[in-house]
Amino acid sequence: MAARKTPGGRTLGAKNKIPQSAKENIQAVFVRLGGTAAMADWARENPTEFYRIYSKLLPLQVAGENGPLEVVLRIAPHD
Repeated sequence: MAARKTPGGRTLGAKNKIPQSAKENIQAVFVRLGGTAAMADWARENPTEFYRIYSKLLPLQVAGENGPLEVVLRIAPHD
């Protein structure tokens, strides 16, 4: 049986070469700009922007063993 193709013509499961090369380019620029040390410096100076970007990398949905996790927030008076 022949591999099924997507409407765009790629075989299912085939990696898209353009995003892969874009990721490699971004990684190379990241290293040339100072890597994690430079990013940490930038994040300290721009915490709002850093967390805005970081939040987009987090999974949109988290599940536990028995389905979605329940978040309980309790606010107690501060002594």
